[in-house]
Amino acid sequence: MASIRLIPDAIVVADMREGDAPLIWVSEQFPAITGYSRADAIGKNCRYLQGNDRLQSALAPIRDALSSGTTTTVTLRNYRKDGTLFWNELTLTPYPGADGVVEYYVGLMRDVTTAKESLDQAVRDAKLDRLTDLPNRYTFLEDVENLESTDGSRLLVVKIDVAGLHNINSTYGYAAGDEIICKIGLRLNSLEPDALGRIGNNEFAVAFRVSTLVAEEEALTKIISALRPPFTTPDAIINIRYALGYTVGAPGQASDILAQQAGQALHESKADPSRAPRRFDEAAELASRHRSRLTAELQQAVRDGDFIYHYQPQFDLLTGKIVGCEALIRWEHPVFGLQGPDTFIGIAEETGLIVDIERVGIRKVAAFAAKLNAERADPLYFSVNVSPLEVVRGDLEGLIRDVIDETGIEPAWLTLELTESLLTDSSDRVISIFNRIRKLGVGLSIDDFGTGYSSLRSIDRFPISEIKIDRNFTQNLRTSGIKRILIESIIAIGKELSARIVAEGIETIEQHNQLKEMGCLFGQGYLLGRPVSAEHLVALARAT
Repeated sequence: MASIRLIPDAIVVADMREGDAPLIWVSEQFPAITGYSRADAIGKNCRYLQGNDRLQSALAPIRDALSSGTTTTVTLRNYRKDGTLFWNELTLTPYPGADGVVEYYVGLMRDVTTAKESLDQAVRDAKLDRLTDLPNRYTFLEDVENLESTDGSRLLVVKIDVAGLHNINSTYGYAAGDEIICKIGLRLNSLEPDALGRIGNNEFAVAFRVSTLVAEEEALTKIISALRPPFTTPDAIINIRYALGYTVGAPGQASDILAQQAGQALHESKADPSRAPRRFDEAAELASRHRSRLTAELQQAVRDGDFIYHYQPQFDLLTGKIVGCEALIRWEHPVFGLQGPDTFIGIAEETGLIVDIERVGIRKVAAFAAKLNAERADPLYFSVNVSPLEVVRGDLEGLIRDVIDETGIEPAWLTLELTESLLTDSSDRVISIFNRIRKLGVGLSIDDFGTGYSSLRSIDRFPISEIKIDRNFTQNLRTSGIKRILIESIIAIGKELSARIVAEGIETIEQHNQLKEMGCLFGQGYLLGRPVSAEHLVALARAT
């Protein structure tokens, strides 16, 4: 036995020839671990170390090993003589006699309490939020995943955003912010949800099983009511605002999908100034995915130069001669083919990509205009749309100077088409930008004039050279006396400002003749000519 004494753990030997396997030998370390003396242990079954804790799952492998005569290692909850708990890693090894029958077992006991507590704490840290002691994001998702429905109920998953937490921390200190977060967790926990977690710095998530729409609404009302009262801290009484997004799915449905849906609804709630609760809207999510995908494709299209221009000719209504054209952007999509502006301009403006698209486009149109007019005695002027973002955020004047220098275009050949909404921004800065561009010789046109009547208040402050009559006025000219009066007014305004008037959307001979009689000298529309490619415009220009 001398070699056994070198092992610092407790050694026990049980005689298997007795029915209850009494201990026949214990090492000197046994009393240090258990508090029982060697005399207390020898002759007794070590079962007493389990106290009343006899339903441990780890006991089954011991019984199996004893019946099969094999080695096993288990971790047990054992209790010292003074009743304190310790974790015992027990390895049992059988020793057979000459006849091959097991005569006794040698048990190696190790007190692994410190290691077990450290492991438990590590597992706890990995699963729980350290501030609130609530499940963290990953544990919450696991809890939701494990929820089952026995009555056909559905699962209401709610995400809650605590607004203004940063301001609370800055004003009252992090201790106050932490206290409020903990109290929010307590309030939500008091509702006895089926799952609850703190899933972000200022976000919580709860889940309820609900069987009816009424139960769903009641659960939401309970959440809102629980969170509504102000919080009292040593320094202040603080009212908190929340955003709330939710979704309803089936128990067992992928928890990450439910959380993603609730998160999408929460995003909508946060974007609402009133922060009203929002339910997940599948159609809205599909639209959001479409926007995200389209944005990525547009970014790639900008890099690849996939935008081209078609040109709709503009004519002198008196002589029928072509005098210019409007450049209309198109997207050569690698999968879906040629796309009109209605497909992508809205997203481009939302994301700011319109600035990059138009900067490349203006250069392309100017270079084409310079090349085409080099062969003509009577040059055509080219108008190209400019986004308000380019005016507000970019350096429009610098861009136009660069375009003139790079392409060699005569400034008078180029006209920038501006939306009528820009006229409502009569700031000195915007007007100064337009004045400097006009001094370069480049024209400024107001597109779809007449659709926003507020522009009439400030039109005289802008150095415009052209006004375009919206197609809705042109197409309703025959049936609407009001539209005729408005067109006559716009023509009169143009004459007063020495601005050329161009009517859009001319589709019939009657419209053409009426506009000419009213004094509108220029127009465009399907009657006169549809948008054509650059190559077709070159052929048309050479033929006239």
